[in-house]
Amino acid sequence: MNPRVAILVLALTANCCLDCVGAVRELPTDARRFVTTLSRSGQFTVQGLPVSKSLPGLAPPSDATYARVDATLFCITAENIKQALLSVLETTDRWQSSITVSLYPVQRDGEEIVITSVRSPDGWNYRMRVPELMDKDRLTRALVEVLLLEMAQRTAGERRIELPPWLVPGLSAHLEANAAAPLIVEPETFTNRRRRLQESVNATRETLRTAGGLTLDDLNWPTERITPLAYEASAHLFVRELLRKGGGAPFNNMLARLRDHYNWQTAFLQAFGFQSLREVDKWWTLHLVQFAGRDSLSIWSTGEVNAQLMDLLNTTVHVRRATNELPVAMQVPLDRVLQEWDFAQQETVLRQKLVQLDALRLRSPTNFVGVVVGYQRQLSDYIGRRQRLARSARAPIVKSLVKATLQKLGELDVRREIAVGGASGTAALKPE
Repeated sequence: MNPRVAILVLALTANCCLDCVGAVRELPTDARRFVTTLSRSGQFTVQGLPVSKSLPGLAPPSDATYARVDATLFCITAENIKQALLSVLETTDRWQSSITVSLYPVQRDGEEIVITSVRSPDGWNYRMRVPELMDKDRLTRALVEVLLLEMAQRTAGERRIELPPWLVPGLSAHLEANAAAPLIVEPETFTNRRRRLQESVNATRETLRTAGGLTLDDLNWPTERITPLAYEASAHLFVRELLRKGGGAPFNNMLARLRDHYNWQTAFLQAFGFQSLREVDKWWTLHLVQFAGRDSLSIWSTGEVNAQLMDLLNTTVHVRRATNELPVAMQVPLDRVLQEWDFAQQETVLRQKLVQLDALRLRSPTNFVGVVVGYQRQLSDYIGRRQRLARSARAPIVKSLVKATLQKLGELDVRREIAVGGASGTAALKPE
């Protein structure tokens, strides 16, 4: 199909014509009211009734949350959203599977858009059933979802791909926030109002400050207690920060890897270069605070913070026990890092731990903040004093510093155990 062909009209009423680029032919009598339109790229085929003209002065207001679309307008909207998505993902249009859309008159309030995927010998095909009058945000999300599914399943064989739950709402909100013109074209006006090419995240920031940002677990496994507005705001920021971290390439990498894994988390970690979901959680916490302030965070329980802290104090290394064996992950405790590693290796690891401790501090309950701050201070003090010594690890003065640091860390371990054990230790845990 020639991508330059804007819209191919395959059906018209006997006495009407549609003002668009394409070829026109008359359908059988029992289907004359329907119009079938092919989108510019050829990926979308849309069938529906033409939208009747509005009376003068009764066109939808520019701030309306809904839109009424016919086959032609839907094709233009779908291509707008696809081009915006391709631009964000920094990729080109290499679609393989067609998307067939059926528009139907609204029968009741709150009707959903239904997306189905069908496997055939030629590959996957997608169908959408869309009410003619639809909430704009829901229409954008539905088109983003079907486009991402088509990208992910191009080489997936017969297995259906599971997308991360935050991906569709996050990308949809990001597209809308960065669009120079409305993505959804409306009848009569063929709306193309230009606006300042500047990202609009004010609504997202305000929602996060008011409702609070979600934890990584909430983003990955949403429940009914989370409001759609709060989820979309956190998903928007999560996707936005991932794009700022690595651009669109890691997203494409993740979509390509989904076929090789039965859970999307593995593909996500590999594509974005994270070692674990706990590392992602610490990264997310820092960016959430920087964007919306500490009040946007939900505070974890003492048990949750303690588990994160114990994991943080250990260091994961990969050891190959034999030349013909795969590397095995091992946990190295902090005392061994200080006693056995060269300072150049120590410093890299310890500075990473300081960043992670800062993120953990922001999630800590009041009775645990002092413990986390204590570990931060001891590690920071050790790095500073060790840099000034600039001597071999075998030097007596260096050994003395390591011994003193381990003793103070041991005292912090006792304070941590008291905090976990009960409220009786609260008084001893106030920051110095």
